[in-house]
Amino acid sequence: MQIQYTKDINNESILSIIRRFCNYIDPRLTEHGSHVSYIVFQMLKETGRFTKEEIRDICFIAQLHDVGAYKTEEITRMLQFETKDVWDHSFYGYLFIRYFSPLKDFAPAVLLHHLNWNFLEKKSGLNPLMKDLGQLIHIADRIDVLMSLQNYSWEETLSFLKKEQGTVYAPHIIDMVEKLGFKKSIEEEWKADNQFNEFLTEIPLSGEAITDYLKMLVFIIDFRSHYTVTHTITTTSISYELGKLLSYPEDRLNVILCGALLHDLGKIAVPVEILEFPGKLSRQAMNIMRTHVDYTKEIFGGSIDEAVERIALRHHEKLNGTGYPNGLFAKDLSKEERLVAIADIISALTGTRSYKDSYPTETIKNILEAMKDDQLVDPDIVSIAISNLDSILETTAVRCRPILHIYEKLKKEYEYLLDLTTDKEKLDFALSIKEPEKTALWP
Repeated sequence: MQIQYTKDINNESILSIIRRFCNYIDPRLTEHGSHVSYIVFQMLKETGRFTKEEIRDICFIAQLHDVGAYKTEEITRMLQFETKDVWDHSFYGYLFIRYFSPLKDFAPAVLLHHLNWNFLEKKSGLNPLMKDLGQLIHIADRIDVLMSLQNYSWEETLSFLKKEQGTVYAPHIIDMVEKLGFKKSIEEEWKADNQFNEFLTEIPLSGEAITDYLKMLVFIIDFRSHYTVTHTITTTSISYELGKLLSYPEDRLNVILCGALLHDLGKIAVPVEILEFPGKLSRQAMNIMRTHVDYTKEIFGGSIDEAVERIALRHHEKLNGTGYPNGLFAKDLSKEERLVAIADIISALTGTRSYKDSYPTETIKNILEAMKDDQLVDPDIVSIAISNLDSILETTAVRCRPILHIYEKLKKEYEYLLDLTTDKEKLDFALSIKEPEKTALWP
């Protein structure tokens, strides 16, 4: 089973989807990431050191350099990042980028992006390029914090940085900074710079990279709700198995897979206490939960293929018009949309939560039969699902096992590092971690 998002979508649209998605966690970090990405671009564009593809990827990693802070809840302490607890978000972000993004080759730059130059310069065994990229992000980060949060002028910012060159900041990177000259706020400069926006769309991402970025968003949901990630994984697998049983061709299966993959992105905007509530939700809480479909549509922003978007946005519609968000009827719903809706139900029933075990297979079959009798779901797909439920669930369990193993591995590595005391110990441990095996989430 291999997901491949094959429809036209440009780099700026992918970045916009990522930004809108992360905005629902905390817009401050999203804005900060955009600013840092822009500043890094300004420093690199005339150096001739990197290809355009490399600069594009470096800009993407700069956008995501603080992704670990979404998990470690350091967002409100952004001004302390350079002096306190920098390892928490740097290390978690490093692991996340390595394991769950298409940018794993640049992950060490995230790991190093708050370490002082006088430490990095002396540290043997580090890739010199990663040292430089870590410093680029570090300095761009500091420029944005000084100018955007502390209201420094460009002249004051440059003076601040130069006072610490050779100790906190690499002199050769400060030389690059001196060629900059921001006349307005970083936000104004970023939004008005057509060259930057054009550059991001100039070199298209491969279909594999686009798919990997979309997968990455599913993994980011883990920062809010581990259950939602496992639910998405199982829904996607079950959808694939149902599609195969219906003898759908590969192109049709792929559209189903993409829709299932993205169907719950909007849950990033739902409060954690509702996502993880231990029991049946109240009517008010359920109304809030239902908004995740609307948020998913907002995150897409019109950039996702229409057939994929319809599958993602219609997985709670019912054949008799009692579903949400639009109360559609059977005549409005394609077979693909009906299929993912049923896969979503099966996944929810098989999901293990802190307060409940998975429903027994016979109970799931009875629930599906009752929903079919009530004209809520497609009878033909339900019949196939019931007849093959044991094999569907067995295959799904095997398919999902590797990703759950990686989640556990990441957690253990992160907790171990936090018990270490010195920068040297932490860096040595981080760099000793073996390269992760290719995630077999959708092999």
